[in-house]
Amino acid sequence: AVVSTQSTGRRWKNNRVDEQRLKYMGADKPAAEWILLNRGRVKMSGSNKWITSFWDFPQDVFSDSFRLTHIDASGSEVSSVGFRHIKNVPYIKAASFANCKYVDDAALSHLHGSADTGSLKVLNLCNTNITPLALHQLAELHSLKHLDISECRLLAQMPANHPELIELLKTKLPKCTVVISSNKVLREKA
Repeated sequence: AVVSTQSTGRRWKNNRVDEQRLKYMGADKPAAEWILLNRGRVKMSGSNKWITSFWDFPQDVFSDSFRLTHIDASGSEVSSVGFRHIKNVPYIKAASFANCKYVDDAALSHLHGSADTGSLKVLNLCNTNITPLALHQLAELHSLKHLDISECRLLAQMPANHPELIELLKTKLPKCTVVISSNKVLREKA
């Protein structure tokens, strides 16, 4: 297969983390910019409007009330390396990384910032490269109400081969609807 070096270079650049910038600006703004630079979209606190372009993102906002609350990176070029951007973002309510081919198990440890505060309710990892090992990390995201792990090719045989992981999700996420495949829902919300 032919790989475009321009795309590979852009993907690396847009996913690297500038630690100095995170210290100076806080976590929300660099995290939102990371999503936008990788062709995703975001919502910030106090707005119902999706921001879809880096150039439409307010550049002069450093307010504590300007928080990243929603991420839609579906089909974008975000990678697990870039997930360090959202590690300390505490107010994300919903995040979709559906169809992100560079998202794998390594990304999941960085979701605890929002999950630990109880704000992360919806997570879509449909058609990513997570493996059955990732389910242990997902089971620790206790605030989730909806989790979609369908169409993940590395999980395709999971129910048959790993019944203990199904039980783990049922036990640790009792109030979460978990979508395993397009025709199998693990548990409906109570």
